Amino acid sequence: MDAARIVDQLTRYDRLPEHALRAASAERHLLVPEFIELLERFADGGLKEDGEGLLLIFHLLGEWHETAAYRPLLRLLRRSSDELDMALGDAVTMTGHRVIASVFDGDSAPLYDLILDPSADEFVRSGMCEVIPMVAVRGLLPRLEAARFLDEAAARLEGESGCFVWSGWQSAVAMLGLADLAPRVKDAFERGVIDRSWLAYGDFEEDLAYALAHPDAPHKNWDSEYSPFADTIGELSKWYGFSEQYFADRRRYERQELRARRPRLIVHPAAPLINPARAVGRNDPCPCGSGLKDKRCCLNAARAS
Repeated sequence: MDAARIVDQLTRYDRLPEHALRAASAERHLLVPEFIELLERFADGGLKEDGEGLLLIFHLLGEWHETAAYRPLLRLLRRSSDELDMALGDAVTMTGHRVIASVFDGDSAPLYDLILDPSADEFVRSGMCEVIPMVAVRGLLPRLEAARFLDEAAARLEGESGCFVWSGWQSAVAMLGLADLAPRVKDAFERGVIDRSWLAYGDFEEDLAYALAHPDAPHKNWDSEYSPFADTIGELSKWYGFSEQYFADRRRYERQELRARRPRLIVHPAAPLINPARAVGRNDPCPCGSGLKDKRCCLNAARAS
């Protein structure tokens, strides 16, 4: 499969295109520059509805640990919440931090800038906080530098009380075992800066204790929730949006919508009953407005029911 066809199948699909994903890995050296160009176009606002095709590219670059994609991916993550929802969907909260940890190139400055950017999506910023302990534990970021940033970030984020970035901040403090910052975390909880509907200070204390006891894997879900992203097919095939259940649910919903649009008899007390489809032939356009022939639409649905 040539590169152009691979890109087309990765950006225009219904079910998970496993064959194209495997072909992409085989042609990785050819596709990385094209993938990065697509990311940069979206980051610059050059892609609209086609932006949703970035989901698979986003994860492939993480699977490949492609450090050249680190900065373009961070630029992508600065787009508006609505655009990110269109392009990445659940990846923003489920896998985004793991993809960035996989492509981290050793330069923490652009990561820190995104975390501190009040105009960026708050859930993205929270996830980027959790990238910090992920790369620090692997030795890609000095722990002292990470601790210094998290300490300074608390002051920089002070005006954003209730922003979800605080959830990621306290999580990073806990996973790095930064006991010296525990009083600052407790103060943030007591002042309501960290919303107690997310978690309680006791949760932070539990995570901190775990990290201090397990410095090489400082979270009980370290091997799953905080491992670098590595398997696009294996992980995305488990998502509801790519499951057989999703397609069954979608077909059922479409049938329900079709039945809801069927013409109904209109009864007026002083007028005779009117059948709105009385003059519609089997090969005429269905009066429900679907654009299908009547025999393929409501007539067929009525017989099936």
